[in-house]
Amino acid sequence: MTKREKTTALFIELINEQMKPHGLTYEDVKEIPEWYMKYTTTPEKEKEFLEYCINRIQKVLKLNKSMAENEAHWFILQWGLTTTRNVTKENVQEVKNQKMK
Repeated sequence: MTKREKTTALFIELINEQMKPHGLTYEDVKEIPEWYMKYTTTPEKEKEFLEYCINRIQKVLKLNKSMAENEAHWFILQWGLTTTRNVTKENVQEVKNQKMK
């Protein structure tokens, strides 16, 4: 299998993994423009997915952890689901505190 074929297969695997909670696969969404904006995930689930991506990228593409982390972040930036977050007074204050640092 060529590197391109491995990368394509991994890409499909990662999409399938993040679409599991929605009961969908790559085949279900590939023809939907901007499908990644139509489905959501939580910040906690995105963090779990990020770890899954890093581990799979390291194993399949034989990259070190740092490079795999970069690739995983790029994948999520391009194809990651929209994250949702319940807005509370505590969340708003937390964001304000982070900006002040």
